[in-house]
Amino acid sequence: MSSPTTINLIVHRRRKHRKSEDILYEYSKDEDQLRPRTQTVKNRAATIYVPPTLIHSQISERPSDIRADPTILIYNNDILEILSSTSMEDIRTIHNNECLWIDIPAAQDFSLLTKIGQRFKIHPLVLADIETIAQRTKLDILDDALFLVAKVIYIDRSSSKTCIDQICFYLQENILITFQQQPKDIFDQIKKKISENRGRIRRSRIDYLFYLLCDTIVERYMDVFDKVGTQIEAIEDHLMQKPSRDTLETIYDLKREMLYFRGSISPLKEIINRLQKEEETQIIQESTIIYLKDLYDHVVQVNDTIDAYREMLSSFIDFYMMINSNAMNEVMKTLTIISTIFIPLTFIGGVYGMNFDNMPEIHWKYGYYVVLICMVSLTFIMLCCFKRKKWF
Repeated sequence: MSSPTTINLIVHRRRKHRKSEDILYEYSKDEDQLRPRTQTVKNRAATIYVPPTLIHSQISERPSDIRADPTILIYNNDILEILSSTSMEDIRTIHNNECLWIDIPAAQDFSLLTKIGQRFKIHPLVLADIETIAQRTKLDILDDALFLVAKVIYIDRSSSKTCIDQICFYLQENILITFQQQPKDIFDQIKKKISENRGRIRRSRIDYLFYLLCDTIVERYMDVFDKVGTQIEAIEDHLMQKPSRDTLETIYDLKREMLYFRGSISPLKEIINRLQKEEETQIIQESTIIYLKDLYDHVVQVNDTIDAYREMLSSFIDFYMMINSNAMNEVMKTLTIISTIFIPLTFIGGVYGMNFDNMPEIHWKYGYYVVLICMVSLTFIMLCCFKRKKWF
């Protein structure tokens, strides 16, 4: 039978990382063998490559076979139909003056995705991208559709923490399908406007709704960066008062978040530019392009905010290092002054510590007191000189 040390070595060598699970091995006392058991990995940064300070809603613990009822709206300026059935066959064929919006709140419902793909003839590669939860922000222009993958960064109202989710848009003429990874309420206000026929949503084509949903996502970005700005101001105040190692760790966490935000949001600039080009696709109407320009300005503003925050955090790190360096310099200056004072005192003590017979001062009655007074006076003179030069 193998020794416990040998078993531990085998356990260490056989530990492997497999996407969202680790295969660990435990030793059985009854059987001389190693048995595999699975344990869910809780380190979200190792599985989805996001900063551990952020919550990725895609890996929250929930059943893999999710069943979520989609929201199906058929509307124009005169009519509004809200369907509650999850069967794609029940959706009627829409007319030219009607728009269809299907909001899928949980894209992990693979059976529903298959039905949607068959009903609307979505390419299998597009469905594969929807099922993949770690996609980059991108835009695919197909023959008769647009496919957009974006990141939703928002503040959870219950926990007040920053959360990340992925959302996909599949836009055809008069048809828009949105795929969320987890049910959220970010589009509830838009659904309410459609129900109450407020604004110009029901008077416009489906591309205006597409713009409005994208603009809602960008507005959530701004809410998140308002919170980040408050955190940066608090860090700045703390640096001025009493910086600590925890402060430095907080700065690095925020800097990693900014790096992730930049990678998720900056591609939107090029994407919106492509959408504004009329030759790219005929789905986006000319009347919507002006709104896309406004959306582009908002995205640029968000990116500028990210760059500004990153520069501020970098300057905070430099400032923290400077403070630590100055503190170390003060310590070294104090130790140097003490060492400098003791150099002549050590010399005097060393001279009169020699055991030569021909040293008259040793046999003098007041020799000890004179040397002691000289050492004290020399120390006082040196301190006065250091003080005059403002070395302390």
